[in-house]
Amino acid sequence: MNLIIPRWATLLLLIAGFNNTIRASETYAPFQPTMKAGTAYSLPATKLHPTQFAVGFREVIFKAKSIDSKNAAELRTYLQDKDVPVVIGPGGRPYMTDGHHTIRALLDSHQSDKTVYGHILANWAELDEVSFWSQMQSHHYTYLMDKDGRGPLDPRLLPETLADIQSNIYRGLGWAVMKAGGFAEKKGPAGFFQEFYWADYFRDKVRWNDADENEFKQAVDAAVVLAHQPAAAKLPGYLPPPAHP
Repeated sequence: MNLIIPRWATLLLLIAGFNNTIRASETYAPFQPTMKAGTAYSLPATKLHPTQFAVGFREVIFKAKSIDSKNAAELRTYLQDKDVPVVIGPGGRPYMTDGHHTIRALLDSHQSDKTVYGHILANWAELDEVSFWSQMQSHHYTYLMDKDGRGPLDPRLLPETLADIQSNIYRGLGWAVMKAGGFAEKKGPAGFFQEFYWADYFRDKVRWNDADENEFKQAVDAAVVLAHQPAAAKLPGYLPPPAHP
């Protein structure tokens, strides 16, 4: 029987900090299509297949700068702590279910070592394409909306590698609003694709020139106010308006 580790369980382990002890003694074997769920793998970042169409490039740029500041040992520890979960699909292809921003940042960084570390969530290599993507969607392992919030799209249209992933500027806005305290980061299943949902909420409410930093800062300020409105109350991580004395 092939064990399937829920994505939320992997994320909660990361949050709890148990992984620090585990990582110290763990051996990451080079990725093989026959790996079973729970196996620790390593592989070049270019070999990972995305399970979403877009990322927020502002977060990518922020993370790339952080990655560039690390020495080799620090980078390895950082990437092992990130622990990118993978589902093995038809043909033995490794599909990443989280970590798109971090690993795209690694690719964009000046670091020479582009090795990714993580664990196998499930091995569904024996499934046909239709059954595989049905499983991926039912487990919330994929997000099939494009950079403009349109979809869900056919998963066959997903980018082949992270190098081909699209820029969703509203996903970048959502990330910045969360950092500014506009809403709280949610962990576990309730937080899956959280910033994308907020991006769609802001999409028809905020406009700015993304090449202009001052305009972006103004957009963040406006979006923080919008994030506290009752209309956003059902979104993950919603925070009510701050009390005024």
